[in-house]
Amino acid sequence: MDIYRFFHPHHNPRLVNTALRYTELSELLQAAVELRKALERAQQRTSRQSKPPILPEHFTDIIKAQRFIEASLQTLCEVHPGDSEEELSGIAVERTSSSGWESWTKNVQAGLGGK
Repeated sequence: MDIYRFFHPHHNPRLVNTALRYTELSELLQAAVELRKALERAQQRTSRQSKPPILPEHFTDIIKAQRFIEASLQTLCEVHPGDSEEELSGIAVERTSSSGWESWTKNVQAGLGGK
């Protein structure tokens, strides 16, 4: 997962003076949900065949904390005013050269009228 590089100015110097965008927040929320699902699967696998010292109950607090993170990110998404067309266009430009984002950038640019 390379989501970190979309938030760190070292990887994208344009982010130094850029406010956090709704698209980025929603992607963090999506990543948090995926992490929780992976933790739940790890807990299930451990339940079927535990390998001490890692036991299924070790995942309980981690999953609870992850749900808190999801709820907190959801709150931030709800209060964010959303991205303007200019911000969406900027994100698409930033990701145009990133591997794996070709379809995403094409869809965003098509939704913006091909800008």
